Amino acid sequence: MPYQSRKVRGKNCYRVSNKKSKKVFAKCTSKRNSVKQLRLLRAIENNKNFVTYSSMKNKSIKKKGTKRNTINRRKTMKNKK
Repeated sequence: MPYQSRKVRGKNCYRVSNKKSKKVFAKCTSKRNSVKQLRLLRAIENNKNFVTYSSMKNKSIKKKGTKRNTINRRKTMKNKK
């Protein structure tokens, strides 16, 4: 699917949409973020299993952080009693 980024009239922002279906993916965003959105949409289109690096990084941090925090909390609770 072809995607396009167009400037919104009268505003300093851009809209990202699909040329064929006219579906809008970003209504009023900066030029920099609209370019990022276009790259993301094209990556997803070309690779259905595409996973962003930031989402992988966030998942690993959450898993590690919750396990450590719960273990540390249990230890501190036992020490306080």
